[in-house]
Amino acid sequence: MALPAAEALGLDIAEIDQRLADNYSLPTRCYWDPEIFAFEQEAIFAKRWQFMCPINKLANPDDVAVRQVGKYPIVVTRDRNGKLHGFLNICRHRGYTVAEHDQSKCLRLVCRYHTWSYNLDGSLANAPDAEGEAGFDKEALGLLPVAVEQWGPMIMVHPDPGARSFRETNPILMQAAEEAGFKPDMSRYTPVKEIEYEIETNWKLWYDNGTECYHCPNIHGASFGDAFNVAPEDTTIRLEENFSSYTFKGNPNPKANGLSAENYISFQVFPGLVVVLHDDILHMTAMTPLAPGKTRHSTFYFGEEDADPARVEGWVKIWHDTYCEDNVATAIQYNNLKSAGQPYNRYVAGREYAAQHFNAMIWVDYKAALAA
Repeated sequence: MALPAAEALGLDIAEIDQRLADNYSLPTRCYWDPEIFAFEQEAIFAKRWQFMCPINKLANPDDVAVRQVGKYPIVVTRDRNGKLHGFLNICRHRGYTVAEHDQSKCLRLVCRYHTWSYNLDGSLANAPDAEGEAGFDKEALGLLPVAVEQWGPMIMVHPDPGARSFRETNPILMQAAEEAGFKPDMSRYTPVKEIEYEIETNWKLWYDNGTECYHCPNIHGASFGDAFNVAPEDTTIRLEENFSSYTFKGNPNPKANGLSAENYISFQVFPGLVVVLHDDILHMTAMTPLAPGKTRHSTFYFGEEDADPARVEGWVKIWHDTYCEDNVATAIQYNNLKSAGQPYNRYVAGREYAAQHFNAMIWVDYKAALAA
């Protein structure tokens, strides 16, 4: 797909370069403009590895998982030999969906529209009344592939089947995860809950919010800000190409929920994965941009096998409350910014440098796409 030039999108590259250097945001029209949203789908989400689902969704042969990844409907399968396969979740006949939900013990992917069916390796198994038809090439009509790879407890996908591997693309992340001891043994974790939020906000506002804790004492005083010490001097943030990593200390005197945790480590992998590991719980989140003002946030919670179930339930509540508070805050921001009255936001560099790092990653992808 041909991408529009900067002028057509109303983006002044030199001005934005200077604004970012002066601690301002991207132009706020980038948060609400439909043309820019469409541009981002190609410039960012079509060109990067993204989180598909936790490994438990595809733990066994004949498991199938589905999710929207950027603009693409994706299905990932594990065949009877244990091999992972990823495809566009689009029937080659008339474009209907071939898998409508996650499944176990699935023998074939079957399009409900005209019952074309596919093997779990993506090959076409049966097209009713079509075989033997002149020019019908069954071998050429398998599902269109995407790249798929496992990283720790997560399945990652890339819309380009020829993309460099996730590990090759993210060598610093691999090193940082190893140094942090991020290698959870999933045999010791049990799925606890999945929660999906559809937020009336732009995905970049969701992301900005998740990269800084400047707001935590105000918005999360009875949730995250109660369970963790959110003082900036006690928080460690590592910013690298394609990701950021955070560590928080537990609050020794929690008042609202009575829970505090040590051993906190998190990774936020651009453009949509957040994985958090601390005492009692592991959780992963997937962000999907649906429209300029609509963002899906899916969370998958796992409890440690020897953890007190009441503590695990308490942690899920804390995180759920935290996310709900964020959802309200970012929806308010979006509603205000789409009025188009404020052309730029101004960051406080000493507290929001991680958000600025995130904006810089977006801008790198913007400029690369505009120069292509």
